Amino acid sequence: MMRILTSAACAALLAGLAGCGELDQSKTADNTNRGDAAPWQGAKNSYVAQGWKAGDKASWEKQLQTRGQSQNEYLKSN
Repeated sequence: MMRILTSAACAALLAGLAGCGELDQSKTADNTNRGDAAPWQGAKNSYVAQGWKAGDKASWEKQLQTRGQSQNEYLKSN
């Protein structure tokens, strides 16, 4: 009985310590999350959608509208 309690306590201790090894992700070099900038100021790289220009709010809103319409199931079914 004591052996079961000891092994259960060890398992609980190991499970509790498993989360302690997580690294702080806010201090990594590739962190591109900039919460203080407006969304249309976003990425200036080759991975942005065609037709969107970084810093242009109107093209940002147009791109969101286009993306939303391409996900509209009512338009896809007809």
